[in-house]
Formats: sequence, structure tokens, C-alpha cells
Amino acid sequence: MAKKPAPPKNVDEIPPAMDYAQHEATYRGFLQLTKYAIAALLLLLLALYCFIEAGQPILGTLLLLAIPAGAVGLVVRGSRR
Repeated sequence: MAKKPAPPKNVDEIPPAMDYAQHEATYRGFLQLTKYAIAALLLLLLALYCFIEAGQPILGTLLLLAIPAGAVGLVVRGSRR
């Protein structure tokens, strides 16, 4: 079994309380990334449908190109804040 860490000998060794503001910011970033990933997957699914079933390769190509263009747009928009 793994050894358990020794209890702190004095009050100075107790770790600080959790930083809730940083935790909330990280969670908000995770939610934004999840939203953008879902949107990218939907575009990919629609593009594949256009290629395979609908017989519209030009529309499928445009939808595929929209994914990296949207990512670049988000990076540029995020850097201006």
C-alpha cells in the first residue's frame, strides 16, 4: 500500500483553501470548449451527409472549411478581449 503523508506539524504547513474564482473560470472555459466541440461535430456530420448521401460535394467542402475558419475566428475574437 502507498504510504500516507504525515500530518502537518504546525499551522503553516496546512495547504491554503481552494481558489473558487479560478475553479469557476476553469469550469466556464470547459463549458465553452464543449459547446464549440459540439458545434464542430455537427458541422462535420452535416458535411459528411452532403458528401455521401446528398451528392453535394461543393457544399460538403464548404462546411468542412467552415470548421477551421470558425476556430481561427474564435481565437482572433478571444485575443481582442
